[in-house]
Amino acid sequence: MNLKMFCAATLPFAVLATTAVAAGVPAAAMNKTVTVSFTATGNATSANGQTKAFNTHVTRTIYISSAGRLFMKHEATNRAGSRGGEFDPNDARRGKGSFQFQGNRMVGVIPYASGARQITVSFDGSFSSCTASVIEGHSAGVIQRKGPNGVVYKISGGSTTAPSCSIQNGNAFGG
Repeated sequence: MNLKMFCAATLPFAVLATTAVAAGVPAAAMNKTVTVSFTATGNATSANGQTKAFNTHVTRTIYISSAGRLFMKHEATNRAGSRGGEFDPNDARRGKGSFQFQGNRMVGVIPYASGARQITVSFDGSFSSCTASVIEGHSAGVIQRKGPNGVVYKISGGSTTAPSCSIQNGNAFGG
């Protein structure tokens, strides 16, 4: 098969694949960066039984590409340290969470060792402004998650406050 025939035969599949990636992502949301910030507070008990109050500032920056793919940077900071990184939030295998669009909302679930966090971003009709809500979920009243220092803690009295959301055009990651 020559190159022209190969390209002609594969082009429809490439278009379908691109459309499938963008399925569910509103066109008005594409090529925008959404930043969600909030504070997580509570009491953290380490494996050795020590309990300390915590106050952690969390930021999730999500870039929605012009192809409808989502990329994310996560950062959590408190007096004990800071941790984070960049990753593809559609790659649930990494345990960092996954996000998907549901109409004019983007919903993300971040799994913990026990329990999970749900972040919901609601957009206006033009995707030029947003609001955020954060819910901590657990079974049997137990949440276990890593602190910014990488240690797994049992969380009690945990809550999230002051969620904020902002949108900017383009890729905040510089790509």
